Amino acid sequence: MNDTITALNTAEERASNDTSQALFTVNYKVRYSETGADGKVKPGVVFNYLQDAAGDHAALLGVSAADLMKTGLGWVLYQYSLQIDRYPEGNEQIQIRTWRQAHRRLYELREFEVLDNSGRKIGGANSSWILIHLGSRRPLRLDRNLPPLAGDRDITWTFRSPEVPERIDHETVFPVKRHDLDVNRHVNNAVFVQWALDTVPRETAAGFSPREIDVLFLTEALEDDLIKSQVCRVDDPGDHKTYLHRIINARTDRELSRLRSVWRRQR
Repeated sequence: MNDTITALNTAEERASNDTSQALFTVNYKVRYSETGADGKVKPGVVFNYLQDAAGDHAALLGVSAADLMKTGLGWVLYQYSLQIDRYPEGNEQIQIRTWRQAHRRLYELREFEVLDNSGRKIGGANSSWILIHLGSRRPLRLDRNLPPLAGDRDITWTFRSPEVPERIDHETVFPVKRHDLDVNRHVNNAVFVQWALDTVPRETAAGFSPREIDVLFLTEALEDDLIKSQVCRVDDPGDHKTYLHRIINARTDRELSRLRSVWRRQR
């Protein structure tokens, strides 16, 4: 089977003719239901904001998950790296800016900036995506299957792959619920993040917040899977606390995701 599939014409015309679409901007208001016990937006919600912004931008360019599905293609999220100086509070207005860039033919990089209502940057993220054929699940070259990218905004990729914990300090076992699934009927990427962060000791979560989160996605989780969320504290000097996380299928012992979170005092 030929892995080269003709790019969508509408997306190619948009990307070629309107370079302003290289940068996508969207505004959000933090709702009460999106905040945690500290009155600030939950980390998992931030990842949902980023995912929605990426999806809306891709739809504008004609390369969203729904667009690509028509030609038998799909996006797979591989890596995420989030840095945030301050979590916005309930009712606060924020803005997310995002752009994309091809990398080594097989990876699409997407960068994000999170700005407060005054335009000051309070966070940012990098992500790495792979284009696959939905039937064979094989990765595909971006240049043969997608329209050319608009603009020339470079992305410097500095992702650090989280290490495997040397020991397990705490482990929680639970089933995947229907509520965890997205439209593709597998667990949404933001849920993996929340599974990991929920294993951090209560005294850390009470006085600190995760300012850096690195995620490596290895395989999907499905409804009724049994999950093990494991955590290990790393002995870092200074005023921060670093944890290594693993998400594992408890029935098969297959590793689904690996994370690193760095926690600093709330402000």
